[in-house]
Amino acid sequence: MSQTLCETRDGLRFFGRVSASVSHEIKNVFAVINEAAGLIEDFTLMAERGMPLRPERLKSAANSIQGQIQRGDAIVKNMNAFAHSTDEDVRELDLVEALNLAVALTSRFADMRQIKLSMGDCEPVSMAACPFDLTRLLHSSFAAAFDSMKPGDSLIAAVAPVEGGASFSLSVPGKDAPLRNDEPFADLARAMGVRVEVNERTGASELRLAATGAPA
Repeated sequence: MSQTLCETRDGLRFFGRVSASVSHEIKNVFAVINEAAGLIEDFTLMAERGMPLRPERLKSAANSIQGQIQRGDAIVKNMNAFAHSTDEDVRELDLVEALNLAVALTSRFADMRQIKLSMGDCEPVSMAACPFDLTRLLHSSFAAAFDSMKPGDSLIAAVAPVEGGASFSLSVPGKDAPLRNDEPFADLARAMGVRVEVNERTGASELRLAATGAPA
C-alpha cells in the first residue's frame, strides 16, 4: 500500500473516531432531554388525577431541557467547524480558536479517563496551517499525554507566539512534562514541521510550529 493511501486512511480513522465521539455526546444530550420530558409527562398525569402540581419541579425539568439544548448546540457547532476543517489544505488560522476546538473535541476522551482537559492562558497568534492536520496533531498529543497521567489529573493546553511561529504547551500542575512518548504522532509532526520538546523553565511539553519558510 502506498504511503499516500496510508496517510489517507489514518486521516479517515481520526475523522471517524471524532465523529463517533460526537455522536455519543449528542445521544447523551437526547437521553437527558427524553428523561426530562418523561418527568413533565409524569407531572401532567399526576395533575390530571388531582394531585397538586409543584411548579418548581416543572421549572427544574424545563431548565434541564434548555441546558441540554445549549449543550447540544455547542457540540454541533464544534462538529461543524471540524467538518469544515477539510475544506482547504492550508489557510490562515487563529491558533487560539484551533486549540479551543481541539480541546472541545477531545474532552469526552479525557472524561472517559477521568482527566480534566482545559484551556490555559493563551496569547493571540495566527499563522498558515492545515486546519485538519493541526486538529489531528493536537488531539493526538493530548491522547499521548493522557497515557502518562492518572485519574484526577488536569491537562492544561495553551498557545503563544514564539520566534515568528507558535508554541502549543501541555502541562500538568505539580507534575513533570506530560508528553513522554510522541511516537503516535511523530510522523505527522515531522510532516508539519513541528518540533516536540520540553520547556525546562516551565516544565511543560511544547509543540513548536516554525514560522512559514523557517526550518523546523
